[in-house]
Amino acid sequence: MPSIEVPAHYGAVILCNVVAPTLVSSIALAGRVMSARKEFKVEYPNLYGVPGVHKQADDFNKVQRGHQNMLEGAMFYIPMSLVAGLEHPL
Repeated sequence: MPSIEVPAHYGAVILCNVVAPTLVSSIALAGRVMSARKEFKVEYPNLYGVPGVHKQADDFNKVQRGHQNMLEGAMFYIPMSLVAGLEHPL
């Protein structure tokens, strides 16, 4: 049965390529969305601003979509980074 050998410095792959960028980006963008919620008066449970209901729905939706786009991209970035780190850990 084939086996996968994990390199000695694989922890750096997890920390530098997965945990740090994803957490920092997510926290920074989530903060922008929370600020935009207050500024544009888009209350929960609305995920997006509704045109006609919220005066600046498009402005809020741009901020929200930026955060959502990062989350969607991380779904592909994280597994690829973990697999690539097996061959090139540093």
